[in-house]
Amino acid sequence: MGDAMVRDWQGALAALALAFGVSAAGWAFQEDADPPAEPESAAEDAGAEDTPDPLNSDEELPPETAASSFTDTPPPALSSLAEGDIVPVICPFRGSIDYEPGDISCGLLAVRENRESEASRVIQLLYVKIHARGPEDEDGEGEDDEGEDQPYEPLADPIAYLTGGPGVGVTSYVERFVDHAATETRDLYILQQRGITQSGDFCPLFSLEEPALNTGQTIAEQEEFERRRLARCFERARAEGVDLSAYNTVENARDVRVLREALGYESWNVWGISYGSHLGQMLTRVDPEGIRALVLDAIVPNDLENLMRIHRWAARVLDHIVTTCEADAACARAYPDLEVRTYAAMASLQENPVVVTVSDTEVFPGGQVAVGGAAIAFAPFSMMYEQSTYAGLAGVLNALVRAAERRDETVFTAIALGGGGNLAGGDFSPGMNAAISCNDGYTWQSAQVIAEDMGEVPGLAGLIGSVEGAAASQALCEQYGMGLRDRVDYMPVSFDGPTLVVNGAWDPITPPDLARQIMPGFANGQYLEVPFAGHGPTRSDECTAGIMVAFFDDPAAELDTSCVETANAEPSFVIPMTSRFVAQAIVSREEDRPALIATLAWGGISALILGIALLVFPVAFVLRRIDRTPSANTGGARAASVAAAVLGVGGLAVLGYAAWYTSEISPIVLIAGFAGPARIGAWAILLGGLAGLAALFLVAGARLSSGRMAIGTLAGIILTALAAISLAVFAAVSDLTPF
Repeated sequence: MGDAMVRDWQGALAALALAFGVSAAGWAFQEDADPPAEPESAAEDAGAEDTPDPLNSDEELPPETAASSFTDTPPPALSSLAEGDIVPVICPFRGSIDYEPGDISCGLLAVRENRESEASRVIQLLYVKIHARGPEDEDGEGEDDEGEDQPYEPLADPIAYLTGGPGVGVTSYVERFVDHAATETRDLYILQQRGITQSGDFCPLFSLEEPALNTGQTIAEQEEFERRRLARCFERARAEGVDLSAYNTVENARDVRVLREALGYESWNVWGISYGSHLGQMLTRVDPEGIRALVLDAIVPNDLENLMRIHRWAARVLDHIVTTCEADAACARAYPDLEVRTYAAMASLQENPVVVTVSDTEVFPGGQVAVGGAAIAFAPFSMMYEQSTYAGLAGVLNALVRAAERRDETVFTAIALGGGGNLAGGDFSPGMNAAISCNDGYTWQSAQVIAEDMGEVPGLAGLIGSVEGAAASQALCEQYGMGLRDRVDYMPVSFDGPTLVVNGAWDPITPPDLARQIMPGFANGQYLEVPFAGHGPTRSDECTAGIMVAFFDDPAAELDTSCVETANAEPSFVIPMTSRFVAQAIVSREEDRPALIATLAWGGISALILGIALLVFPVAFVLRRIDRTPSANTGGARAASVAAAVLGVGGLAVLGYAAWYTSEISPIVLIAGFAGPARIGAWAILLGGLAGLAALFLVAGARLSSGRMAIGTLAGIILTALAAISLAVFAAVSDLTPF
C-alpha cells in the first residue's frame, strides 16, 4: 500500500475497506522516499550542464501550455509529437502544495504507448522536478562577482525517483520530498507513470461507478463485485483507444530511460521503493548504462516469487504485535491472551459478519454494510508501514478484537463509514494498478500460491481472498488481452553497478526475506536491514536516509551504518484508556449530526461555565480584599466549587492533550481510546463532579444555618457546582471514564 496511506481518520479506516480487495488484480503497495548527497559524478562528464533543460528555462510559457493534458481521461493520439518531446507545464498540484517559483517545476514527456506495436499512439506523461534547495546551513543562494544572489548550483548527478503502488500519483511524493534530504544537494525527478491521474488515468471514477458494488456481504461477493468493476474499467479503456497490454513494468522502465535521454543526462542516480524497487530492477535490464548508483528499498523481486504470500505476511504482522506485547508486562496484563482472542474474533466475524445499518445510501445502496474479520487483520497491518505508529499497534488490535467479542455495532459502523470516506481514491489510479497486476503477473502469481498460502495460516484463510476468486481474476486479465507476459523479462536480475538494497525488518508487505532473495544478482551490492523499521526506511528514517545520501555521494566508499542499530528502538506499546467516544462521534457525525452537536454543546457549555468560574472566583477574592469586605460563611462550599472548577477544566484540558497525543501516534489509535495522561484527566473530571456535589450540600447547609448569603455568592457556587456535575455526567455518558 503506497504513499498514501492513512493520514486522517477516514483515510485510515478506508484502508480497512481496501483490504477486502487484496486479490491479486487489485492490490497496491505503498511507499515513499529519502535522501542523497554529493557525488563524483559520471553525469559531470556527460555534459549535462550543456544540455537545455526545459524546466530550467526562463522563457515565458504561452497560456495554452498548461492546458488540457490535465484531464481525467487518457490523452488522445498526439501525432505531432515524437517520443522524448518535452513540454513545460504548470504543475497540476499548484495551490495544494506551497512552493515558490523555481522550487518545483513540471513537464509533459511524450512516449509511445506500446513500443512493441508499430501502430502505437503517442501519449504524454507528467513529470516533476524538485530543485535542490541547498545545504541546510546555507540559504540556498550564493553571490556572483558583483554581489548578486545566485540560485544554488546542485550536484551534477540528479536522482530519478521511481514511484510506488503501482498506481500512486506524484503529489504525495512531492509533498514528502520537497524538504527531504534527497533534495538538499541534488535535483530530484519524479515521473508519474502511464495510466496515473494526469498521465492518462483511464478509470478516474473507478470506485464511484455502480455504488451497489461497494456492498458485498461476503468475500466471494466482494471479489465478484471487484471483477465486475474491473471489467467495466477495461471495457471503457479499450473503447477509448487504450492499449491495456502496454501498461507493464517493462514499458514503465523504457519511459524512465526516455526521460533521462530527453533531459540530457548520460546517467543518474536511481531510487525506488516498493513497486519502485521492481521498476528499478527492470531498469537494470532496460537501461543499465544510465544508472550511476542504484538504491532499492522495500523489495519486490523482479520475478515476483513469494511476493503474493499475503496470508503469510499478515500472520507475520500479527505475530510481531503479539510477541512484543507478551514480552511487555503492562501490555500482557492489559491484553491477556491476545493471539488466541485475535484469531477467535476473526473466525467469529468470518462465520457471522457484523452487518450495520447506515443512512448513506448514495455510497451504500440498501443502507447495510458487512464488516468481517479482515478489519481486525488489516488495521494493524496498515499501521506497520510507518514505525512512528507502532506504539498504537496493540491497542488498536485489542480494540477491534474487543469490538468483535461484543459485536459492538458502534465501532463497526464507524469502520464502515470510514471505509466509504474516500472512494475516489485520491492520488491513486486503480485501473493502472490492475493492468500492471495483470500484465506483470501479480494476478497470476496470486492464483498460483493462494491455496498454499492459506494452508500456512488457516486462521486467516478466507479473510483476504479465495482460490476461486484468484483464478477468476486471472481469467479476467486474459479476457482483456492482459495475459502473463514473457517471463524472460521477469527473471531475477544481474547487475554489477553500485547498489544499496535496504529493507525494514518490520516491513509488513515486502519483508526482508524478499530483499535477501534478490541479493545474489547484485555483484556490487550492499544489503542493509533496518531493525524495527517499516515500509521504505530510506524515506522515513533519518539514519537510513543519511546512509543513502552518503552512498550517492560516493558509491564506492565503505558505508558507516553504525546508527542503524539504535535508530529505531524496539516498540513500546501504549495502553490507551479504553473509550468509544471517537467511534460514537464518527457515527453521530454521519448518521445523527444534531445529536452530536447537542452532546458536544452539553460538554462545551459545562466547561465554559467552569472556565468563567475560574476567572470570577479569584477576581471576587481580590475585590473583597480591596474593599475589606469579610467573606460570607459558605461552610466550605466556595472552596469545593473552586476545586470542582479546577478539576473539571483541568481534566478536560488533559483529555484534550491526550487526544492530540494519541492522534500523533496515528489517528486510527483513537478507535482504542486515549493514550498518555487520559486516565488522569478522566479521573479529574469525575472528582470535579463529586466536588460539585459536595459544594451543593455545603452551601445548602450554610444557607440553612446562617440564613443569609449574598445572591451573587450563592448563584456562583450553585452554577459552578452544577456545571461540574454536568461535565462529569457528560464524561460518563460519552465513555470518557477511566474504567
